Amino acid sequence: MVAGADRSCTDLKKCILVVCTANVCRSPYVASLLQQRIKAAGLDDRVCVESAGVQAQPGRAVDPTIRAMLEARCIPPAEQYAKPVVEDDLRRADLVLVMEEAHRQLLFYRLPGALPKIFLLGELAGRHQEIDDPHGAEFEEYLAMAALVDELLEQGWPQLLRRLGIETPRQDLP
Repeated sequence: MVAGADRSCTDLKKCILVVCTANVCRSPYVASLLQQRIKAAGLDDRVCVESAGVQAQPGRAVDPTIRAMLEARCIPPAEQYAKPVVEDDLRRADLVLVMEEAHRQLLFYRLPGALPKIFLLGELAGRHQEIDDPHGAEFEEYLAMAALVDELLEQGWPQLLRRLGIETPRQDLP
């Protein structure tokens, strides 16, 4: 979570839930980039971002390589510690972004009614593309994941805003 930000999404804000497996690598990274983009767009009073994992061990620290990559980009981490996804998270979220098709399936089994708001991150950019988990791999795998996430967020930003029901005059952000 970004320092000083409210952890919970409220009824007054749209909520994006980003989900991966352990909530220590991909979802904290994507959530951090989304939070930065939302703030840069002046939407942080209207949209909040949370992350969780389908098999997260509560309290497990975010991957140190992910933390270092975010620090190098001067992006505060959206999360410090892993959190398992629970049904209330799925109910509260307006949009759920998953990294793999398997995550969508697991979330469907937990709360079938949430399926219409669960998307692969790649689907926002018009692709049915999963994001491989670099956790524990060579640094090049982390860089490849980061490059793909950057590309998908850039291409998918207008669709993300549409799915949240937010109109903005321009979406050319960093």
